[in-house]
Amino acid sequence: LGTVILAPTFLWQGVPRRSAFVRRYQGPPSAKEPAPEGSQYNCQEDGECVVEECPPAGCRNSLDVRMDDMWYDLSGWRKAHPAGKHWIDYYDGRDATEVMHAFHSAKGREMMKRMPRSKNPNELEAQCSPVTPLTRSFRKLRKKLEDEGWWQRDLALEARQWLIWAFVTGLGVACARSGGWPSVAGVVLLAL
Repeated sequence: LGTVILAPTFLWQGVPRRSAFVRRYQGPPSAKEPAPEGSQYNCQEDGECVVEECPPAGCRNSLDVRMDDMWYDLSGWRKAHPAGKHWIDYYDGRDATEVMHAFHSAKGREMMKRMPRSKNPNELEAQCSPVTPLTRSFRKLRKKLEDEGWWQRDLALEARQWLIWAFVTGLGVACARSGGWPSVAGVVLLAL
C-alpha cells in the first residue's frame, strides 16, 4: 500500500521547479515558531522540542520537510526519529505528506504538529516541486475516508470474518477427506 501511495509523489519530487504560486497557510496554531537567531530546537523522542543556544561551532543546518502544505524544520528531531535519521534526511527539501499519513499513527501525526516551523517557507516552496491537482484530490479523499472512520479497527467485524474463514476452512477439509463428489466441493471451499 505504501508504494502505491508514494509512487505519484516520486514522479515529481526529483525536479525542482520555480513556481509563482506560494501558499499563505501558516500551519496549525500549535506549531512552534522558528528558533530565534543564535539558537536551535532540540527534540526528544516524545516530540517535545525545546530551544537551546547553539554550540560554539554554530547552529545545525535546517532540515526542512513539507507536510500538509506546512514546512517544518526537523533538524532537532532527526536523531530522535524512531525509524532512523536516514528517512528524515531523504525528505529534506521535499514533500513527505503521503509518507507521514501512510506510515505514522494518529499520535505520530499529532506530534508532527508540535515540531518547529521552517525559517524560510516561501523560499522552500519556490524550490520544491508543486503539489499536483491529482495529489491534492488524493489527499482530499484520504482525509474524507479518515474522517468517516475507514482506518478505525472494528473488532466485532474482524472476529466475524475470522469465524467465517474458520468455518469454511473446516468444512472444506471435512468434505475433501470424505471422498467422492463431496471432496470436489471441499477443494472448492478450500480454494475460496
